[in-house]
Amino acid sequence: MIKRILGRFRNIKVVVREREFRMPTPPGVRFKSPGVKMKLPTLQGFRVPGSLARVVLGVFVVSGLLMGGAMYFSIAGVTQAKEWPAAGAAYSLGTPGGEIGADLPDEDIGMATQRASQTLQINLASGVRLSELTLKDMDLGRSGLTTCLSIGRATGATGWLYVDEMLMTGVSTPAMDLANAEIATLTLAAVVDGRTNSATLDSTIAEQIIVSTRGSGAFVSEGSVVDRVVIEMAADASIGILTIQNVKCSVGNIDLDHIKAGSLTLDATSRVGSGDGIDTADLVINSTVKTRVSTDSMVETPIKVQ
Repeated sequence: MIKRILGRFRNIKVVVREREFRMPTPPGVRFKSPGVKMKLPTLQGFRVPGSLARVVLGVFVVSGLLMGGAMYFSIAGVTQAKEWPAAGAAYSLGTPGGEIGADLPDEDIGMATQRASQTLQINLASGVRLSELTLKDMDLGRSGLTTCLSIGRATGATGWLYVDEMLMTGVSTPAMDLANAEIATLTLAAVVDGRTNSATLDSTIAEQIIVSTRGSGAFVSEGSVVDRVVIEMAADASIGILTIQNVKCSVGNIDLDHIKAGSLTLDATSRVGSGDGIDTADLVINSTVKTRVSTDSMVETPIKVQ
């Protein structure tokens, strides 16, 4: 091919201001400008093979598709995977589709305007069994709320939350209230800004043994930031281990009701206090709490959780 091309060269004539330069040149394209004349070669007889043309065309098509797809996704974006559990949704444990959740309505917390709900609500269906329910490393609280974490019955419901072991470690909140409960072993060791322990000793309170995980579910929320957490029972529900670990409330109290537990521990790393002094109780264990064995090693000191 190269020999055929070079064989077509002939003399090129260049004239620059009445001066001539001659060199071999093939027949071809002619460029003209004032004082300069030049002929350049053309590659006569040169053709691109059909297979090569198809390859080149394929490369252009694929490149175009890739560039078009990249531009589409960079502009339109990609639908993100659903976060579970997410704030602002209610989860009905024990019913089909409970992990999908349903959006909660706007909250009315006495403010001038309503804002979209950022509540994590966990609804326990009648007879549901959970091997564990864990709330860990969570930040709660919003101005205007009176309760940041609550456990109790749904409106008009009856029944109890049966728990084998309930652990509260590293919890901090301005106030805490425990009422309407039966706890076989109650251990309290938190640092508090004033407290009242009026638990009723009752030797008939039964130990709760919930160890079988056959047919049970589980719920874990870790590292979430929400306004509040609401756990509601439609009727009797059972949990093997209920863990509340490193849950921090800046506003509102922790309100616990209608629990029958084998043991409940509030450890020494927990802090409860609103800064109003040790003469005002910020942690209240009501007389409606019945226990068979109780240990109280709480320390009173002025603290303010906010």
